[in-house]
Amino acid sequence: MAQIQLLIADDQVVTRSGLMAMTREAPGLDVVAVAHDEAGVLTAVDRADPDVVLLNLRTLTAERFRHLVRLVGAHTSIIVLWCHDSLVTIQDALRAKVAGFMDLEILQEDFASVISLVNRGCAVYLLPHERLSDISTEYPVSSDPVAISSLTSRENDVLLLLADGMTNKQIGSTLHIAENTVKKHVHRAMIKLSASNRVEAALLVSQLGPKR
Repeated sequence: MAQIQLLIADDQVVTRSGLMAMTREAPGLDVVAVAHDEAGVLTAVDRADPDVVLLNLRTLTAERFRHLVRLVGAHTSIIVLWCHDSLVTIQDALRAKVAGFMDLEILQEDFASVISLVNRGCAVYLLPHERLSDISTEYPVSSDPVAISSLTSRENDVLLLLADGMTNKQIGSTLHIAENTVKKHVHRAMIKLSASNRVEAALLVSQLGPKR
C-alpha cells in the first residue's frame, strides 16, 4: 500500500516534533517536508508534492489563511490543526472548504484514520463540545424540521453524541455498537439532513434536534 505523503506546517518546534513523532508511530504515513511559515509551505508543496498538509500556523489571519488555501488547496488536501492561540477559526476553515479541521488535543487518538479519510476525499471536522457551542451561533445552519423528525432513534442518539464532540470510536463505545455501524448512522443522518459534513450535522442536531 502506498504511503500518504505529509507536509507538517507548524510554527512551533515542540509541536512539529510531536506531530512527527505521531507520524512515525502511525502506519502508512510518511513526512516528506516540514515548514514553519507560509513561504515554507508554498516551497514544500511545490517541491515535495505532498498528499496532505497538516497546517498549524498560529499567526495566520483569516485573509492570509484564505490566500494560502487558494494557492495550495488545488494541489493538496489541507487539515487545519487548531489550538488555543490559533487565529484561524472553524468558520474560516468551513468558508475556505479545507478538507479537515480538528483540535490538537483530540488529534492523537484518530491521527492516522483522519489523515486517511481526508486523503480519500472525505471532509473531517473533529471538535470538542465547547468549540461546537462556540460556533453554533456564529455559523448558522438551517434544516427542514421534517428532516429532523425522519431520523431514527439510533440516528438521534448518534448525532446527539456527535454534537458533544465525540469521535466515531467514542460513540460506538458509549452506545455499545461497532464503529462501522456508527459511520453508517452518521452517513444516513447526513443524507436526511442534507448536511455536507459532520460539523454541520452536529450543529443541526444541537440547534434543532431533540433534547436529551
